[in-house]
Amino acid sequence: MNSSLPNDNDKDMAPQPTNGPQAAPASESSSVSDSDSGKGGTGPVGVPPQQVVVPTWATGLFECFDDIPTLIITAFAPCVTFGQIAEMVDRGQNSCGLYALLHAGILYFTGCGCLLSAYYRIKMSHLYKLPDDPLINILVHLICEPCALCQEHRELHARGFNMKLGVGWRNQSSELQQSGGFMVAPKVSGMTR
Repeated sequence: MNSSLPNDNDKDMAPQPTNGPQAAPASESSSVSDSDSGKGGTGPVGVPPQQVVVPTWATGLFECFDDIPTLIITAFAPCVTFGQIAEMVDRGQNSCGLYALLHAGILYFTGCGCLLSAYYRIKMSHLYKLPDDPLINILVHLICEPCALCQEHRELHARGFNMKLGVGWRNQSSELQQSGGFMVAPKVSGMTR
């Protein structure tokens, strides 16, 4: 015999490529009971597993020029943009002005206002289930705080918040205050079967 040809026993041992869903042999399917199917099994044959959707930021970090007014305010007074973001993330516990003064004070006396804004970026990441690697968030604020603040501002705007100066948490819509900026399916009235 030629040793380069596989024999019949090797075919059973080698994995075979699959082009689609195949039925399990009767001996395998009969060994799985109905009680085992709900305990982390692979599910029915031919049904793809559920895809996990990883949430991302609504805009990129360097898309600052998409919102020129915010870019200008952030370039000259980052404490104002920070105050707006912190007020929305904390859901109106304190005013934008108080947060802006806190950021300006820390920035003036220590030069590390970026650490406070990084803390709120981490808090916002947890709140909205965004990518929340704390080290990355801190580095983003250390390296390019204006870009990070603009991105957070755009994210809140994309979630439905009115981010104009002077609006604040209390002047947001009641639906937005109740949902906290989470995407909620709209209620449609008048539709019946």
